[in-house]
Amino acid sequence: MRMDRTENTVKNVTFSMLSEFMLAVFKFVSRYVFVQILGKEYLGLDGLFTDILAVLSLAELGFSVSITYSLYRPAAEGDRELIKSLIRLYRRVYQIVGVTVLTVGAGLTPFLDFFVKEMPEDIPYIPLIYLLNVLNTGVAYFFTYKSTLLFVYQKKYIDTMIRAGLTLLVNVVQIVVLVVSGNYLYYLCILVAGTVLQNVAVAVKADRLYPYLREKEVRPLPGEILQDIRRNVSAMILNRVGAAAVFSTDNILISKFVGIITTGLYSNYVMIRGFLNLMTGALFNALTPALGSLVATETEEAKREAFRRLDFFGAWLFGWLSICLLWLFDPFITLWLGEDYLLPRPAVILIVVNFYVNSMRIPVAKTRSAMGLFWDERYKSILEAIVNLVVSVILAQRWGIVGILAGTLISSAALPFWIEPRGLYRYGFRQSGREYFARYFLRLVVTVGAGALTGLLCRMTGENFGGFLVKGLVCLVVPNAVYAVAYRRTEECRFLGRTVRSVLLRR
Repeated sequence: MRMDRTENTVKNVTFSMLSEFMLAVFKFVSRYVFVQILGKEYLGLDGLFTDILAVLSLAELGFSVSITYSLYRPAAEGDRELIKSLIRLYRRVYQIVGVTVLTVGAGLTPFLDFFVKEMPEDIPYIPLIYLLNVLNTGVAYFFTYKSTLLFVYQKKYIDTMIRAGLTLLVNVVQIVVLVVSGNYLYYLCILVAGTVLQNVAVAVKADRLYPYLREKEVRPLPGEILQDIRRNVSAMILNRVGAAAVFSTDNILISKFVGIITTGLYSNYVMIRGFLNLMTGALFNALTPALGSLVATETEEAKREAFRRLDFFGAWLFGWLSICLLWLFDPFITLWLGEDYLLPRPAVILIVVNFYVNSMRIPVAKTRSAMGLFWDERYKSILEAIVNLVVSVILAQRWGIVGILAGTLISSAALPFWIEPRGLYRYGFRQSGREYFARYFLRLVVTVGAGALTGLLCRMTGENFGGFLVKGLVCLVVPNAVYAVAYRRTEECRFLGRTVRSVLLRR
């Protein structure tokens, strides 16, 4: 069991990281073509609609997380009948979600002017552009439920390969169409077609791997499991509302209080940050099924040890990536799109700090999800959302985008920073969370020191392409060297070293 778990995890991580990297290269090329042909206002509109639709994803209500947790044990025990019952429930719910997103999304069309300080006058067919974005978001819900089974069985790499191949094809066609026609509507139509094709292909593959999914005889879900799902969904509703209000409203607020062009500039930083989120998300998503299986079958001490190791890995990874962002963000955008696409330095620093603070929540969140700890902190996200929106709106009127980003940071630091780990230790590990916070602040000090040393060396390099490569080398070597020296005697560091060597030797 452990060997299969390790092999599948390594395979999931490898395929996920490689595919996300290749897709990112094409996305950056596509964004460059997009900017050169369509300009900043289209870019801002694209970022605004992305955030509006992210808020509409609230219709999902956190059901996918709850159902995934419910699938871990029957998957580990080979209980096909229960899996069939859960998947049928998942399908029905997601059909309702898809219809809701399409209906509510379309219903917002007459109110688009509310979200923009000054609606661009030289962009035609804005309502149609928005509706195509709504369609692209809504149709995915009708097919995506079967991919969850691939995730639970630690075969996420299959889903990854299918989506990566088709996404690359779609991106190439979009670039060609944009260069030839310069028409954004054609660009969006291709995106919608690609989304449908990806999800159908994954669903067909899942049916072939697990043919019992097509069986007509499906038992009703046992009452205790259905009650557990309802309880978890009730808790996740509040979490989803809070997450959407914190993480999916920056573009909306920037568009409303600052302007659509600044929204476009910010979206470039979000795209780069999003690439890192995708890479790290793929990595942690590949680890989560193994964690869920471990939680379902292993001892309490094994669970605590697994979290400590995961948390250490996250601290190293996110600290290093934050340092890279801090010193490479502006040089990369300057080379990629030009100095006209840079944000003020205080805004860039806040983007990086928000990335670090929220990324450091991931190991805690993944462990809580694997352990099914959804209920006890259900009101935290609502309070976080209220703090974020109130503070961001107040500060936006004085400091613009800097105020909005500061509001996001304040809301994250005020509530989830201490509530989430405290809940994990209290309800999951039955221990005090003091050791977590002690480790957190120690690692923060090490990261700040490593970042300062890296920045000092980066300032000695040039501003051309060669200088950027040198900066990249400095960011690669210096922070990791500092971490290796600082953590070399910890058990988590030794375990990480053994794991890396084991993976490399397999190659």
